[in-house]
Formats: sequence, C-alpha cells, structure tokens
Amino acid sequence: MAEASMAAFGSAIGVLIAMAVVTFALRGKGHPEAPDAS
Repeated sequence: MAEASMAAFGSAIGVLIAMAVVTFALRGKGHPEAPDAS
C-alpha cells in the first residue's frame, strides 16, 4: 500500500506544481490575476 499512497501523493504534488507553473506563466504575460483554475 505504501507504493500506491506514494504514487498518489506524487501525482498530487505534480498537479500542484503544474498549476503553479501555469499561474506564473500567465502572470508573467502581464495578467494581474490568474483566471479561475479550480
């Protein structure tokens, strides 16, 4: 079960990182606020 939980945790972290990268890219293009990503 440890492998499965680590895989789920890793994928969740990957999603958070991807969202942060997208938000940073949008802000870098001049948008004052990132659009709703939820």
